This record gives sequence, structure tokens and C-alpha cells, in this order.
Amino acid sequence: MFEVKFGTPKPIMFREYCVYGDNILDIDLEARFAGKCEVSEYDGSRYGNDEEVSLFIKQSCSEILEKCLKNLPEKKSVVRSHFYGLDGLFSTELESRGITAKTEIILKNLTEDSQTLYDEALKVVTTQPTDFGWDHVNFDQVPSRPEGMYMVSPAFLFKYKDDRVFYKPGERVEVDYFGVASDTSYQVDVNAPELRVEYGSVIHITFTMPDHDVYISIGAQSVMTCMPGNMGITGMMGMGMGMNIGKSVVSDGSEWTCPLCGAGNKGNFCSECGGARPQNS
Repeated sequence: MFEVKFGTPKPIMFREYCVYGDNILDIDLEARFAGKCEVSEYDGSRYGNDEEVSLFIKQSCSEILEKCLKNLPEKKSVVRSHFYGLDGLFSTELESRGITAKTEIILKNLTEDSQTLYDEALKVVTTQPTDFGWDHVNFDQVPSRPEGMYMVSPAFLFKYKDDRVFYKPGERVEVDYFGVASDTSYQVDVNAPELRVEYGSVIHITFTMPDHDVYISIGAQSVMTCMPGNMGITGMMGMGMGMNIGKSVVSDGSEWTCPLCGAGNKGNFCSECGGARPQNS
């Protein structure tokens, strides 16, 4: 078994569905993707050695991802909820090409224009009232607490899978935070048991509801390039969300290897897949 890291040098277009309650808006976006494959076996009559398999995956990843994105189920989001099985589709496509591998898509960076378009689309769908008793943007409309239930604190840029904020103890809760920036690293803290956090273009949070209210805090640190001497940015404190942004990382011009796709670089972002330079590189 061996590992192959890959990244798409050019953005790939896909259809994105912004869903919020009953509101749905579909838009076309572009993004660069990066991932890794754990190859367990391959067709020896098609590939001479591990290096040939690795080269094929790296050279074909854009073509394969484009096909996978077109075959996603109807109205399934690419940006949210960890790509909805995109990595599984990639593995299936590799198998049809004589390669057995487990794939993980670990990074997706929207282009600047697509990020702007996506943010505007979210504003459209999230500012409409929903059917579950309150508007996520207007905190003054939070309904009264049902008996025997506890609240997951409402906050802007959070989306609750079940479209509700009150849960009984023992229920499994799923929350997405979609205010993620591609040039920022995040750390989630939740005062609830059995916590699981998936970091990506959307931070997917799951936990078991305890017998008390739950508060979600998200700490963030910018890794965006800035000029030496610039001050760090201090984030805002929001309802259920605390954000502390520290000093930006400044490149010293030294070479580093991208941990996502394996490309060599000198700047703060990978020239192949767009991944951020690790802070210890």
C-alpha cells in the first residue's frame, strides 16, 4: 500500500445548491481540489510500478473530479457536509481504471469570484423566514423553550441539520458552520459529549445533546499573506461564536513541500492546489 497526494492546478466548475429550509438557489462555482489516495493494488498489465500509478492519478485527477462532480446526486451540495461522497465517487472511477484505492478529498478552495457569488447566494437564502419558528438571522425571534429540552445557542453562519435549536438529552445534533475562509485555520470548542468535528470548506460538527444548553465557539487564525509590520486582526465576538485571529504568516522565501499534493513551493500558498503553507514550514 502506498499514498498518492494530488491537486487540481486549474479550477473546476460545478453546480452548487444553496439550501436553507425550503429555500433553494443553484449556482455555478469554480474551485481547486486536493486529496490523497491510499492505493492497495493495481492492474499490473496497465501500470508497470507504483510510480506509474502515482503519475496517472496526479495527471488524471482533474478529469476524474470533473466527471465525479457531474455525477453527484441531484441538489447535493459540494461546498457543505464534506462533499457528499465525492471521495467515494473518485475511488470508483479509479477502480474502473484498474486502481483500487481509498480516496479522501481534503481541500477545496473556491476562486475569488466564486466565493463572492456563493456568499451572495447564502445571503439570499438565509434572510428568508423558515418554517421552524424563527429566522436564523434575527435572534429576537427565537421561540420559547419546549419543556424537557435544551438549546444549542443560535448564531449567524450556523446551520442546524434538523432546522431546530432545541433537543432532548441524548439526541444526536448536527451543525454546519459555513463562514469558513480558505486562508484561515479554525479550532472548535463545544461543551457537549461525543464531539466530532470535520474541518473543510464547511466545518461539520456533531455531538450528543447533554442535559444543559450547549454553546459552540470557533477560534480562528489567519494564515493570509501580509506585509511585515502589519497588525493582526481581532475578530468579533458573536452569539455562540468567539473568533480570535492572530498575526498573519509571512513567507521568508524558503522552499516547502505541500502536504496535500506534494508540490514544491516558495510562497504562502501552493501553486498547484492552493493549499496554505503549514505554519511550521
